[in-house]
Amino acid sequence: MLIRQVRPLDAAAGGSPQRPVDLRLRDGVIVEIAPDLARADGEEVLDGGGALALPGLWDQHVHTGQLAQAHARLDTGGAGSVGVILELVRGELAVRRDARTDPRQALIGFGHRLVDFAVPPTVPALDEATGPVPTVLIGGDAHHAWLNTAALEQLGLPPRDGIVAEDEWFDLAPRLTELPGVGDAVATGAAMMQRQALQRGVVGLVDMEWGRPWEVWRSRGARMRVRTAVYPAELDGAPRPTGAVLDATGLVTMGPLKVIVDGALGSHSAYTRETYTDGHGYAGRGVLSYGAEELTATLSQARSQGLTAAVHAIGDAAARLALTAIGQVGIAARIEHAQMLTDDDVVHMARLGVTASVQPAHLLDDRDVTESVWPGHGSRAFRLRDLLTAGVPLVLGSDAPVAPLDPWLAMAAAVHRSADERPGWHREQQLQPLEALAASTDGITSLEVGGRGDVVLLEEDPFTEVPLGADSLMVEAAAREAAEQLRETTVLATVVAGRLP
Repeated sequence: MLIRQVRPLDAAAGGSPQRPVDLRLRDGVIVEIAPDLARADGEEVLDGGGALALPGLWDQHVHTGQLAQAHARLDTGGAGSVGVILELVRGELAVRRDARTDPRQALIGFGHRLVDFAVPPTVPALDEATGPVPTVLIGGDAHHAWLNTAALEQLGLPPRDGIVAEDEWFDLAPRLTELPGVGDAVATGAAMMQRQALQRGVVGLVDMEWGRPWEVWRSRGARMRVRTAVYPAELDGAPRPTGAVLDATGLVTMGPLKVIVDGALGSHSAYTRETYTDGHGYAGRGVLSYGAEELTATLSQARSQGLTAAVHAIGDAAARLALTAIGQVGIAARIEHAQMLTDDDVVHMARLGVTASVQPAHLLDDRDVTESVWPGHGSRAFRLRDLLTAGVPLVLGSDAPVAPLDPWLAMAAAVHRSADERPGWHREQQLQPLEALAASTDGITSLEVGGRGDVVLLEEDPFTEVPLGADSLMVEAAAREAAEQLRETTVLATVVAGRLP
């Protein structure tokens, strides 16, 4: 492929676009960059028209199976009580009856947060609203689900009154396709997911889905680069090592071992050094899902198999435990989320060379909850600037479907740190647009000969540096405008491995 008349952006060199040049891509690699290249016989030509060209974007944390269901799910996000959710469910079932939908088809919902509920959800309450329709309502942090009796029975779970949470839910999530209608919805949604991601300039993602995602992607038909994770339950039979090619296209490769050490803020299960302060009566320190000895043993096995590690740690106590185990094993690793960190944690990550895999859009939802349940500790949350300053490698993602698979939203959140009229939350942690971009391109900061043939063309340049005020922080109005420009960025074309997918 020959891409004509584009202005390559170099994030590491200040970002100033160069004069228009042509890019020649062959066998998935950039082989030539120069003005006015002659077209080779049979070469596909893409006219850039002076567009800005940058390395392909990555989402470093996606649950593709869950995301593929999103188009067919009931949205329970923003529902502040059990009663509101039950009314949403009744309304959805009424619409289905009017449309003469097969009553055996499962109802899947997603989005609610337990921290918003004064009264906990119960199976009998959901049964009353749904009757025999198998129903699964997944929490917005993906760490629990509220099932009715019909769904529990069809999935072979014992009766209960409350939710299915943490490890039990993680084991169950890949099995939702056993419920009527879910498998068809996933197949349709997977194609939609890839198309929409490519339209946003995403050329690759790290799939953190439960189960055996490497097998799913072999038959799914990848149009973009995918690294598939493995969880401890499947570690013995996982492909190895990290980086091994898993499909005929060469686009699907083996990713890291994923280990979940603690829960999530929205479920009161992030494992913290200090107790929660909660108006609903919860005063614990969260949930430790993986003990220190078990984590060390699992990481050691992964290292022996040539795998890197991605350790989920949202609370600061979980981060400390994870970093200790990573250091003892000596495995190349990332901390997934790295949401609450002390100064010592940041220093420890830098010393070990551990990557921080952060989802900035989460801070838009977790801002108020953090200040409520961890009062006085908001300065420990989403420490993007501190991580970069300390020399910690930083990569950004979405945790989709918890947040949209949209790197522009993630970058905007990293730059401004606000979703409303309020100034940015802890503005000292804001990133410049180019810094957010550099954390969104899988470590590739410029288009160079010999580099991957993954190119994104933009209509405009949204990476202008935000000026600082007398307080050495970003000027609030300018940071807000920069974030808006990022969110509104228009992608003209996305090239993956030298091809238009």
